[in-house]
Amino acid sequence: MDFLLNHNKKLREYRVRKILKEAIEPEEILLDAAKAPELEDQKIEVPIRPKTFRLFLWLIVAVFLVLVGQSFYLQIIKGATYGQMAERNSIRSFPIFASRGIIYDRTMKQLVYNVPSFDLVVTPQDLPKDLSQRNLVIGHVANIVGLAEEEIVGQIEKFDFRVAQSFSLSSNLEHEKVLVLESQIAGLPGFRIENNAVRQYIFSPYLSNVLGYLGKMAAGDLKNNPDYFMTEKIGKDGLEQAYEKILRGQPGEKLIEVDAQGRQKSLLSESEPKDGLGLVLTIDNELQKQIYEKLKKTVGKLGLKKAAAVAIDPRSGGVLALVSLPSFDNNIFAGSLSVDDYANLKNDPNQPLFNRALSGQYAPGSTVKPFIGAAALQEGVISKYTTIFDPGELVLANQYNPEIIYRFPDWKAHGTVDIYTAIAQSCDVFFYTIGGGYGNIEGLGLERLEEYFGLFGFGAKLGIDLPGEASGLVPSAAWKKEAKNEQWYTGDTYHISIGQGDLLVTPLQLAAATASLANDGKLLAPHLVDKIIDSDKNIINTIQSKILRANFVSSENLDVIKKGMRQAVTVGSAHLLNDLTIPVAAKTGTAQVAGQKNPNAWVSLFAPYDNPQIALVILVENAGEGSQVAVPIAKEILEEYFNK
Repeated sequence: MDFLLNHNKKLREYRVRKILKEAIEPEEILLDAAKAPELEDQKIEVPIRPKTFRLFLWLIVAVFLVLVGQSFYLQIIKGATYGQMAERNSIRSFPIFASRGIIYDRTMKQLVYNVPSFDLVVTPQDLPKDLSQRNLVIGHVANIVGLAEEEIVGQIEKFDFRVAQSFSLSSNLEHEKVLVLESQIAGLPGFRIENNAVRQYIFSPYLSNVLGYLGKMAAGDLKNNPDYFMTEKIGKDGLEQAYEKILRGQPGEKLIEVDAQGRQKSLLSESEPKDGLGLVLTIDNELQKQIYEKLKKTVGKLGLKKAAAVAIDPRSGGVLALVSLPSFDNNIFAGSLSVDDYANLKNDPNQPLFNRALSGQYAPGSTVKPFIGAAALQEGVISKYTTIFDPGELVLANQYNPEIIYRFPDWKAHGTVDIYTAIAQSCDVFFYTIGGGYGNIEGLGLERLEEYFGLFGFGAKLGIDLPGEASGLVPSAAWKKEAKNEQWYTGDTYHISIGQGDLLVTPLQLAAATASLANDGKLLAPHLVDKIIDSDKNIINTIQSKILRANFVSSENLDVIKKGMRQAVTVGSAHLLNDLTIPVAAKTGTAQVAGQKNPNAWVSLFAPYDNPQIALVILVENAGEGSQVAVPIAKEILEEYFNK
């Protein structure tokens, strides 16, 4: 019995141990162990500090704010930009160019035509992505259009697709090339043929400096004209540039949806173009041509190249002719003028692209004397009865050292002269005296000379509707100090009083000033455009004459000056004009130029004397005496103009 009890007891002990082994979980052991004070430092769990919780919370908030901010930036701030980028990847804008406005002369003779043409246009993002395939396509195009592969690749690499989708690779393609391209264009991804038009200038080179020309859009052009297409042409010079917005019209546009390979899928929208407006000029095309040919003939005989002429209607300020030699053929810009050819034209030492008539600045010589005479009469320095003795030179002693003598020569001794004779015979001593003062005549002095030069339009732009007009130069004491670090002397005043020294004018300024003598003292802004018309020749706008200044010299004093200029024709330096069928008033000029072998030859005139219809200025560079070179040209021009 005892044996059994002991055996059962052992079994119970065993059972208890087995049950405990199966029922007690590890965390219970850990909890029990944690109750022992001696095990306090050996706890496995570590409490998280509140500071850590706060840092973790702020980290979550910061990440959330960054994500929200980035989402706001991408969707709200830059949403339109990225939307446009995405749209540009799937939509192509193809222009439908408007017919550019036509330009006519004053008799409605058409001066320019629009000739249909075809351009090869590249859309870089539609080129094959595979480099070998891309090179294959470019090589094939190069063979067709006759361009080097390197040139095409170079243009593509330089093109900024962020500015525009496409650019013109080759303009005004030959008909044979267009036919080949049209037959193969489907296999030339990234390239397309675009309908365009080029300008054909009928009377080139007579009118090249007036009409100007069109050229390809440059990055700067697109920046200033964001509504333009990169593949269209824009006015680069002359009236084409000055009246670009009027002549251009409003292009239409096709929006085409394309797939990932740039293939057209569907037409999304299409807008029709609106033709540009036309211009009716004040230019007389026949007169322009005559002046050009006669100038070219004269300079050719003399072995020279450079000349200019301006004819103005003194009643309106309208420019009848504006000629600059040498000129150029503006039709060459209609095709793909190479960089080298353009560089040769631009770097030509004779500067054919330079419009001497409005940008050239020259010493006017004796042609300035009528204006100085008008100023002296108006300021009371002299009267029409004042006489001055001209011994052939003006002698001036140095005010600080009388032993130093300055001599200002005349071209001959004229004896006693009045204002009429002084203009007719171009007496330098007379104008030295009334300009800078001598003896008992005070003279105008520098400040009043500056004032009247400005009143007659010298030293500032007149505002002609052409780009590139120069201001000329009316020197002053302050200018000389700044430009040359020298003080102004009386001798400087004498020099500008006969149109020499640092005084510079443009042929346009001299013509406008001469016109102001002819029209009783109104200085008019010269202009080339008379009317703006639509494609049906209906008048949209008529350009009104603009009076810059008036009544700064009295009619009585102007009559004295005009009589002096008339006397220059009847008995003076312009006597070759005296046998014309219409009476002419004129002033010749011979202007010395430092470093130049011969002086520049000038003549300024208006006719008919009693009812002026034209003011004409002619300049031939490095040609000699104005009376011998410029006057004969003027005579031929006037003969044809008034006998046509």
